[in-house]
Amino acid sequence: MKTWKTGEEGEKTGIEKLVENFTAGADVGYDQCLAEYDIYGSIAHVHALEKLDLVTSPEAKKLRNGLRKLLEKDISLDAGDEDIHSKVENEITDALGELGKKLHTARSRNDQVLVDIRLFTKAELFRIVRELLSLVESLLYFGSSQSDTPMVGFTHYRKAMPSSVGLWAGSYAEALLDDLTLLEANLELIDQSPLGAGAGYGIPVNLDRELTAETLGFSRVQNNAIYVMNSRGKFEFNLLSAVASVQLDLSRLASDLISFSDKEFNFFEIPEKFTTGSSIMPQKKNPDVLELVRGRSASFPGHLSSLFSLLHGLRSGYSRDLQETKKSLIVGLGDTGDSLAVLAPLVSGLGVNEEELMDAFSGEVFATDRVFELVKDGLPFREAYRRVKNNLDSQVEEVSEDQIRGSISSRNHPGGPGNLGLGEKKNLLERSKEKWAERESRFVDCLRELRKPEGSSEKYEDQKPKAGNNE
Repeated sequence: MKTWKTGEEGEKTGIEKLVENFTAGADVGYDQCLAEYDIYGSIAHVHALEKLDLVTSPEAKKLRNGLRKLLEKDISLDAGDEDIHSKVENEITDALGELGKKLHTARSRNDQVLVDIRLFTKAELFRIVRELLSLVESLLYFGSSQSDTPMVGFTHYRKAMPSSVGLWAGSYAEALLDDLTLLEANLELIDQSPLGAGAGYGIPVNLDRELTAETLGFSRVQNNAIYVMNSRGKFEFNLLSAVASVQLDLSRLASDLISFSDKEFNFFEIPEKFTTGSSIMPQKKNPDVLELVRGRSASFPGHLSSLFSLLHGLRSGYSRDLQETKKSLIVGLGDTGDSLAVLAPLVSGLGVNEEELMDAFSGEVFATDRVFELVKDGLPFREAYRRVKNNLDSQVEEVSEDQIRGSISSRNHPGGPGNLGLGEKKNLLERSKEKWAERESRFVDCLRELRKPEGSSEKYEDQKPKAGNNE
């Protein structure tokens, strides 16, 4: 039964079913991902009701323990439930009778869904960061193990200058560490509790918003009640913009690996367990995993465009349009976590064909080196450039290993192939792992405390939020 209706609901007419399916149909699938978090938010809210004497301490205890029992149930929704908030309230009312009807006192489904989304998003963000740091670790250690392995560098899809496998791998590790800075800024945004803003205009009781924020593991309260409503969708847009930056790097990494593992290059070998076969061609070992990583990143312009278009014309306050933001958020975060998770072990298992890498070097790759040899002899750069360019056809195509390695080692400025600086990035990685693990631990500890029965001194096993579900 819908919580905003009064009286008993009879058999629905055709129009009522049509409207119900239109307003709630697909959305209940995304609400399924929020079920756990809706219950956590309700447990915290009961603490605030108890402090205001809107429920007695015995009533509060019954409500919280009733909600905890729901955490152990497999809550499934259909269109008739309308949303997870109504489902949880109806479940607790069925279990506790009239007492269950007090659960929604002093809140709206508007601030309730925001709490659910914020908690879900934090859990997903922590998962994404864990997987991102794992991929960075794979790239750094792969790059370190191949730091001296020569590799031709390309521009415009053409051979350009001497480079190394270490420089290539390190470039993606550094890119992802920069993305981490964007994710950290977004954690700062979403780590604000919206509970207590009601439908955007406050609640006519002195609700202790700091109490519920602390109970749920938020770092602070989001202050202005109207802005709480206006931030829905905006925060999702900002986060998915940061996640889109991660996806750009993953897509380019996937494209590189698809190309460089092809027989035309044969620089790398993708581990066989990350390839698939053909139903008709027995020789095929297809890079489907990498193609899907690249393909799923292609959905992000759509996610961002959808969110921006939904938001830009809305007046302040809540509008039902905002319901449509859930899909982009849940799917976008889930796809990113999954792509990161599959790439880390793939990179760790990459094979390197050093002979093929060396054979790819040819005379023109050293054209810039020859320019600088003349410059070091005192010739102006533009004159040296002209002389080398005019004599390209006379250059010997065969090159020696000493020439290749000497060219790479000569590029010994910070960040060059002769001075990768991977040790510094490994140190940054370890600091980041420690910092983010501590943040996630605090979050998980708060949710674990909410699961404990009243007066319990039991030590529960760590149970991380159910992140990563984008079904």
